[in-house]
Amino acid sequence: MTDTTIDRVAIWVGESQLPLIQVLSGMPGLDVMALGGDSAMIRETADQLGAAHVPDPKVLAGVEADATLIADPSRIMPTEVLSAMIAEASRSNRPLLSMAPRPASIEESAELIASAVLPSPIPCFRDLPHGRRFIAATESFESPSAASVEISGPAAETSLAGRLFDAFDLLSTWFGLPSFVDATAVRPIGGQGQVAPRRLFAVARYPDGRAASISAGVDGGRHARITTLFGPGGRMQSLDGSLDWTGPKGEVIEHEATTTPGTDDFHRELAESIRCHVRMHERGERSRSPELIVDLLATCEAALLSSKTGEPESVDAVRRMLGRV
Repeated sequence: MTDTTIDRVAIWVGESQLPLIQVLSGMPGLDVMALGGDSAMIRETADQLGAAHVPDPKVLAGVEADATLIADPSRIMPTEVLSAMIAEASRSNRPLLSMAPRPASIEESAELIASAVLPSPIPCFRDLPHGRRFIAATESFESPSAASVEISGPAAETSLAGRLFDAFDLLSTWFGLPSFVDATAVRPIGGQGQVAPRRLFAVARYPDGRAASISAGVDGGRHARITTLFGPGGRMQSLDGSLDWTGPKGEVIEHEATTTPGTDDFHRELAESIRCHVRMHERGERSRSPELIVDLLATCEAALLSSKTGEPESVDAVRRMLGRV
């Protein structure tokens, strides 16, 4: 049966995300009922969409909606403002979602983690129908011994930390959390040291001797995910949701034709993710425990820290710095 429910969402947005929000507003099953932001361009977009304009993020979190989304990866929202949004969303009993995982730094983390449940990062592959389908298919593959994940797309879609979170979150379904992360950041050719990296390569080492590699970037191209598992079952890959499984001797066990990519792939995933979290919230469920979100944030922070120090970083050590003992 087709779900005809219309989910109402209030969105805090940056100007660079406005084209994305305009496409999102046309997605089936979603009603962008309020836009938050402090510029005339955002106010004009709200008028075009027939949505309310709310310049105060704390007020936006209290708007009568089914979910609140922070869709401005480039902005580091002050801790006190984010804490107020979390408190208001909790009081109003609705999910608070974010396209940029928070905390964004060790310095701001302890207060947020100690006082509240953090926003749920979206979109993540394992929250989506094709992600859950791929995970279900791997149950016949046996435990993988190694994996690689590539997640790429334009910077306007999410932050580098958002893509890292997505990758580590997916890997956690088979590997758990790594002990160490060794990462290298890639900066534009000719750029100075202060230029923010747009791609990061990481190797995650797990306590049982297994390993996984990650390539995460916000350096352009279409939104794409490639996940490859290696193990006793051979090689299993998901390319944008299409499955390719070959056995240990190279025999084809299952192969699906790849889908034709579209310019709105990320928008559809974002809409699916919002609706997924609204449905789970209605059932009193969470896709991840608060503890797992913090563990994954610590793993992302370890990768970002390693890219600066040039040394492998311990996830446990970073977790302790994030305020958890």
